[in-house]
Amino acid sequence: MSGSVWLARGVCVVACGLPLGAVLAAPVVTPTWSYRVAKGDSLYSVARTYLAPNVGWQKLQRFNRVDNPRRLSPGRELRLPVAWLRAEASVATVAFIRGEARRDTDAAVLKVGDTLKPGDLLVTEADASVTLQLADASRVLVAGGSRVRMESLLAFGRSGVISSRLGLEKGETDSRVNPAGVRGTRYDVRTPALTLGVRGTEFRVRVDDTATTTEVTEGRVAAQRSKSAERAIAAGFGIVAAATGSVSAPQALPDAPSLTTLPTLYERVPLGFSWPLLEGAVAYRAQVFVDDSFNQRLLDGVFDRPAAQWADLPDGRYILQVRARNAQGLEGRDGRLVFTLKARPEPPFTSAPRDEGRAYGEQVQFKWTTVAAAQRYRLQVANESRFQAPLVDRSDLEATELSVALPPGRYHWRLASIAKGDDQGPFSDPSSFELRETPPPPAVDKPKAEGDKLVFRWRARTGDDAYDVQVARDPAFKELLLERRENLPELLLDKPKAGTYYLRVRTIESDGFVGPYGAPQQFEVPRSLWWWLAPGALLLLLL
Repeated sequence: MSGSVWLARGVCVVACGLPLGAVLAAPVVTPTWSYRVAKGDSLYSVARTYLAPNVGWQKLQRFNRVDNPRRLSPGRELRLPVAWLRAEASVATVAFIRGEARRDTDAAVLKVGDTLKPGDLLVTEADASVTLQLADASRVLVAGGSRVRMESLLAFGRSGVISSRLGLEKGETDSRVNPAGVRGTRYDVRTPALTLGVRGTEFRVRVDDTATTTEVTEGRVAAQRSKSAERAIAAGFGIVAAATGSVSAPQALPDAPSLTTLPTLYERVPLGFSWPLLEGAVAYRAQVFVDDSFNQRLLDGVFDRPAAQWADLPDGRYILQVRARNAQGLEGRDGRLVFTLKARPEPPFTSAPRDEGRAYGEQVQFKWTTVAAAQRYRLQVANESRFQAPLVDRSDLEATELSVALPPGRYHWRLASIAKGDDQGPFSDPSSFELRETPPPPAVDKPKAEGDKLVFRWRARTGDDAYDVQVARDPAFKELLLERRENLPELLLDKPKAGTYYLRVRTIESDGFVGPYGAPQQFEVPRSLWWWLAPGALLLLLL
């Protein structure tokens, strides 16, 4: 990293070795570009190729103390002041865009590959993110809700020297100036409160109605307010320039939050992260990037808790970047996590047996919903919740149900969708159920006559069961005489007319499961004995 810091007015100040926050008192020097003389070069040819038309070779001769302008020794270095170089307008190229951004508030929406010329105003929507690439391969991330003016974009002929000045009116820029740029290249960010000059460094600038905040993560930045003295900001420090005019001393940036406890695989959306609380943090800035070039920012948000959540993101490998914000508004160093999102194809919703429910019998009918992207499904059934040794593991299921024979017990089950190309998505959250034997139908005792009632009783299995009772005139129970639900294991039946009847009972368990009806039981209601005895009584009266 070079020790020179380049200011907006083209003044190079040597900042190495200065105490933090000191006034930069280094001597004013002229920024120059070095040219190595090739065979056949003359001062005339160098001036004609590299200098602006209004700059004669004589100035170059005096500046470099050249005796003979016609003969130059190959390998000699000539110093050419940057201000003398032939300047041409350059452009900033849109290298990445998410959301909407325009050249100004009324222009068409920008797309990747579009260019911004000197004087253009970049306006980003609140949820947008734009990456600009400058002529020297420096990159600038522009956050949502920003207004950035391309104040000056210059390329100095064939020298490779680039001069870029951006005007940040509102919002945020995150700049990474190419450290391998040609000597003499400079990059400046001008805000309403400060002018920031850098060379070969990384720093962030935010502008709102109350303050301009600058944070340096690599190298050094020279900050100047109006015509006051410049101030050096070293890596790991930041300053706050209030709209009222005051500028803070450089302050150490907050430490990076620890993300080591976070998982690296996520299988659900909305996408959520949480990390340990960092002392002194009043908020957190969380961002998601496509890769470790950090040129494509997909998600960006400020959260008041040590947690971040976003609605959606395509499956893939990403980098989460989190930093803390302190009470002064300074954001700190970045904690980073490489993670993978694999949430598709989504697993189906389970429908039967229901979670924490009961099933009965020797066969369990598993049912689930249809997933549009799925060509087939994978079903796992286990008797332990970690599915380390599943009893059932089927990945060839094209239908949305399957009957499985299992002994009574407690089970766990889950499903995954498999899309085209054997692309299996995540498993659903496990559901559990208890498989019980089908409750046998109650054995009904012989009826007993109690007054004008017939009483039927049976043995209760538990005190929570209920019972469905049917009485019919036929064994097929098509001619029902009675059908009702009893909470006690008995039926009090008004004596029906004389004849043959049939009765059956089934159990309803407390969870609503309805057992089978037992075998029909036949009972007789005889005719009254009074009618049999009436002729004999009449005969006795006649005697």
